[in-house]
Amino acid sequence: MKYSLFRFIDICEITIIYLICFTSNSIFVYVENLDLESSSILKSFVESIINYKFIINILLTFMIVVFHYQFLNRRKTEILCRLLVGDTLKRIKIRYIYNNIIILIFSFLISLLLNFYINQDPTSNIYLVTIFITYILFSIGQVKKE
Repeated sequence: MKYSLFRFIDICEITIIYLICFTSNSIFVYVENLDLESSSILKSFVESIINYKFIINILLTFMIVVFHYQFLNRRKTEILCRLLVGDTLKRIKIRYIYNNIIILIFSFLISLLLNFYINQDPTSNIYLVTIFITYILFSIGQVKKE
């Protein structure tokens, strides 16, 4: 990632945020599939949380949108400097997409290992990957010269 806009701390931050989203979704699916018939109190508690699964997942994915917005606002002057030195906006955008996708796939593979560890269907997080790819593509509009 020699010419990347991402620094090591940014990579760690976005990886952790992706992992939080993926693991929370995996945990929700895992808890939904648990057999809690023996404990009615625990079952009612878990059902009360699972009823808000969709809202919690939306709020957690919103953290990704906020990260991309803040990240690109912090990097505006760096993008301008790269343009002044001779880099093109198209190449900056392509590297931004490439680096984001690499980080997303890495996080997804880690969550995939978790899914295999808890014997869960590994496709439960694929819809999150498509949502995150959409966020990445929409955030490209903010990589601009200002």
